[in-house]
Amino acid sequence: EEDHSRSVSSSPNPALTFCVKTHDRLYYMVAPSPEAMRIWMDVIVTGAEGYTQFMN
Repeated sequence: EEDHSRSVSSSPNPALTFCVKTHDRLYYMVAPSPEAMRIWMDVIVTGAEGYTQFMN
């Protein structure tokens, strides 16, 4: 597991920063609010689960 604390701490808002890890790279995203961050994370996880089921 990589230590992403340096990248997150350089974010304009570390508390609202989350990362999305793909096969090719890591994306850091900053949400405008805690609610928006939860929604984005739900959507990304749901989409990834749906894709995995579709591929099986």
